[in-house]
Parts: sequence; C-alpha cells; structure tokens
Amino acid sequence: MKSFHTLWIMMILPLFLVTCASAEEVWAQNVISDGNLVGIVFQNGVECLGEDAQPKEGDELFVSLEGDDSNPGTESAPLGTLAYALCNLVPGQTLNIAPGEYRESIILGAFGDSKSPIVIRANPEVDQRPLLEGESTRSIGIALVESTNIIVERLEFRNYLDEGLLILEGSNLILRNNKFTANGRASVDPDLDEEGFGVNVLGASDVLIEGNEAADNGPNQERWENFSLGTGINTYGNRDVIIRDNYVYSTVGGGILVEDSENVLVESNRIEDNQLDANGDWWDGGIWVDGGKNITLRSNEISNHNGPGIILSDEDVQYPDASFGYVLEENRISGNIVGIWMWNWGMCPVEESIITLNNNQLVGNEEGETWCTDWECGVGEPCE
Repeated sequence: MKSFHTLWIMMILPLFLVTCASAEEVWAQNVISDGNLVGIVFQNGVECLGEDAQPKEGDELFVSLEGDDSNPGTESAPLGTLAYALCNLVPGQTLNIAPGEYRESIILGAFGDSKSPIVIRANPEVDQRPLLEGESTRSIGIALVESTNIIVERLEFRNYLDEGLLILEGSNLILRNNKFTANGRASVDPDLDEEGFGVNVLGASDVLIEGNEAADNGPNQERWENFSLGTGINTYGNRDVIIRDNYVYSTVGGGILVEDSENVLVESNRIEDNQLDANGDWWDGGIWVDGGKNITLRSNEISNHNGPGIILSDEDVQYPDASFGYVLEENRISGNIVGIWMWNWGMCPVEESIITLNNNQLVGNEEGETWCTDWECGVGEPCE
C-alpha cells in the first residue's frame, strides 16, 4: 500500500554541479519543515534556491533551444537552458518556453511569495508544447520544494524515473493543461517503494491540478511483476486541493490517489483503462481515497479498470479522528471489476457520516456495484 510518512533528501548530482565531486558520490541531508523530516531523491539535474536568484529585467522572459544563457532573456534574444531561466525567476515574472526537447531536471527550493505569481509556461504564441525529456536517467522533471504562488502550464514531461512533476510542501500552486507521459518507470527514491507517478504532490496547501493529461505512467514490467503500481496523479498529506478536468489513462496502477488529506475536491475527471492488476493482486483504484477528511468526488467518469472504479478506505485505522466526510455524488462508474469498494472501518455498511453516496451511476461493473469489507488487514489492524 502507499504511505509517505518520512522522506529523506538525497542528491545524486553530476560533476559540474559540485566542486571536486564525481557523479557517483551521494550527499544526504535532513530537512526539517513544520516539525517533519522531508526531502527527495534527486538524480542528474540542477537544484537552486530562490534567495540565490539573479533576476533578469522584465515581467516576461523567454527561453529557447536556440538561445544562450548570456542573453537578456527577451523574445528576440532568449535564454538557452531551462535550468538557468527557472533558477533566476522572481515573483511577478512569466517564463515563456519555446517548443523543443529540453533534456533537463530542475529543483526549485523556496521560490515565490504571496504577492505576485511566478508563471512557467509554453510560449502562448506557439501551439506546440515544449517537452521536458528525462531520457530514463533523470529522476524528476521539475520539483517545487517549499515554494509558493507558482503556475506551471502547457508543458509536457516524459521519461523521468520518479515523476514528471513534484510538489513538496509549499502553497498556492497551480498545475494546468500539462501532459505527463511514461514517467515513474524505475524510481530511484527508496521511499516510493518502486512506485512512480505522473504528478506527485506531498504536504502542500491551496493546490489546483486542472486540465492535465496523464498517460502511461507507472513502474516498468519488472517492478509491476513484483507487485508495484504507480499513480497518474498522486497526492498525500495535503490541504485545500482541487483536482479537476484531468484525463488519466493507461497508468501502470491507479488514476488518482488522495491520501491523508483534508478539504479536497476531485471533480469532472475522466479516468479510464488504468492497469490495476499488479501481477494478479489488484489493490489500486481508478480513484482511491484513504485517510483524511472532507473529500468530495463529484461528476467523475471512471471506467474499464481491472479492479475497483473507486476505493474508499481507512488503511491506518484513523477513524474517528480522520477517515470520514467522504462524499460521492453524480459520478459515473462503469465497466470495472467492482464499482465502489469500502474497507477497514470495522463495519458494513459504513455509516453515512463517514461515506455519503448521492446520485451515482454504477453500470456494468462485473462483480458488483459496491463491495464492503469490515477489516481488510486484520481486526483493528492498520495495513502494512
């Protein structure tokens, strides 16, 4: 099962980033935020802090594969690398990214403020998305760590080992109209248990994930055969989140996970054809809600999964302190092995104060429209 309780930060950096260091050396650092140990594993990329930014002049900056980092960053004289452009952004600036294949990986730490947003986007004058290409050697496309008031829109992330885009803590963040393809095949982060994601959002608040497409993300076949699954849009330990109008399909695992989070709306998403069967042992769902409180699933289309359309669970036996206030309304759940599976509250049916079902359409789910299991992991026992 998925749980992110303690995360370490380890950075495996190439030679040119650290003086007198080889690409094989590993640095370990503990980062304390709000009393918790947090961090990430990062391989083959650039990491920078907002306080070190050396801003270029202008509200709008431009970057292109035809540019040069010695340029001023104007439309006629663009910057040449995403890393340089992103690491020097300041609040109130918009970075316009020209089409092309950017073979880069960047962690932004403590960027942004509450007053003016930083916008990272495809050049709106061009139809084609810029592509961030991980080449199956880089761990993350872009990571926003303890950052605030940042918008990322209309980019494509492909072939990153852990996830295309990571949010770790931070607030007031928007991911809009991006595409995530074939990420998470071979995670290098030991905390991920060989799972992998299109998008991964951990410990953040005031997050909007809207209009994105996540396809074919999740572990490779070897890891899938070892009972590992991934998630198209993975969220854990967040507060005040909207996940809306996304299309998640063909994941090696589930569509959307909402775990141990509070005040979350999952609305009008299309989730279909995700592979929920880890070598004969399915446990993921088209949408899986586990732990947390005040979670609403509304008007989602969930279909054609070899497993449950929706899972609602109390994996860590948190009720009555958490794991309540789940509302499902006007969802269409069709063509799955089972429509809705509820488990680990020690009761069947589950009380309406915990789970409320209103006007959902459950059609053609092979082994039943709803299942309920009092205890899935042992009487009164959390799951391992």
